[in-house]
Amino acid sequence: MRIVVVGGSGLIGSKLVTMLTGDGHDVVAASRRSGVDAVTGEGLAGALRGASVVVDVSNSPSFEDAAVMKFFKTSTHNLLTAEAAASVRHHVALSVVGTGRLLQSGYLRAKFAQEKLIKESSVPYSIIQATQFFEFVTTIADAATRGTAIRVPPVPFQPVAADDVVRAVSKIVTGAPLNGTVEIGGPERFYLDGLLQRVLGTRHDPREVIADSHARYFGAELNERSLVPGDEAELGEIRFDQWLGRTAQPIANPNLQPAVGAGTGRERATLKENEFRVGEVPPGSVLLMGDVAIFSVEGGFCATQAMCTHRQGPLSEGTIDGSTVTCPLHGAQFNVWTGAVLRGPAKEPLKTYAVTVDGEVGRVEFPVADAVQSA
Repeated sequence: MRIVVVGGSGLIGSKLVTMLTGDGHDVVAASRRSGVDAVTGEGLAGALRGASVVVDVSNSPSFEDAAVMKFFKTSTHNLLTAEAAASVRHHVALSVVGTGRLLQSGYLRAKFAQEKLIKESSVPYSIIQATQFFEFVTTIADAATRGTAIRVPPVPFQPVAADDVVRAVSKIVTGAPLNGTVEIGGPERFYLDGLLQRVLGTRHDPREVIADSHARYFGAELNERSLVPGDEAELGEIRFDQWLGRTAQPIANPNLQPAVGAGTGRERATLKENEFRVGEVPPGSVLLMGDVAIFSVEGGFCATQAMCTHRQGPLSEGTIDGSTVTCPLHGAQFNVWTGAVLRGPAKEPLKTYAVTVDGEVGRVEFPVADAVQSA
């Protein structure tokens, strides 16, 4: 089966490409780096030619209200139009639990609009709504931080491991269209403030978590049902303690961990230009390989251009906190999975590259020579 994964270089996309390829499917990881741009429509017709299924796990490079709405509406419209023309038989989209309940959030309004377009299209579809990923719990803390305090509402929270989401998406991708929506959540329910305190304690992060019933979650007011799936949801298998035990990295300074450049001068004669040894990149480190920085974070590998898009600061000499890298020159911050700008002065996102792992060898899926920096 030929499957096109739009957003194939992100956290979920890269894992999904690896899983589906391992199961024997013909998989195309589509993104701007491979010449496919769902927002402009460039390269869509060629990428979708002969495809049976299109999986959309892409995300907006900007979370500003107008920009994120434009991204999801435009990219989804272009995808569905191209799929209809190519006679694609199944459109699969990854969305978020609570899109219809949390419309105060600009991001979730955009996801709700995306789902509406899918449901109104002629292309058979399946929508998977997932709760927040374990991997992004620290992102919630960072977004709610003011000074040294983190204010979040004390509401039920049922996050899920990215690996469990990938397994659920893979199963739906290879099945018949649902023409409906399913939910997936983690196997355990917590309170948001308590879980954040637990994670920060494990990381020796000194920030104080304060339970505040009036605090907002990415702009939205929450209630007891906002962040948890319904009773019919599929539940993942990976428990939070399992995940935390293999990913948590203590930090010496508040909220920061040095980005250790691993193996920058190693002999690479036995490897291809775009390959690296997994052992060269221990958790919490970054490997500089030509113009690409390879990060080992949150239980997986991802790659971005090596230089900050602001003033070409070397990201391999910056600091890593979870999925966030901070440029050592002017403090710009990026999400290393998506390339999104989290804090200025940078305005342009990083280019990202899919990474696959085969045993002890990792491989950057896009040519290293193509990682041209943006000023």
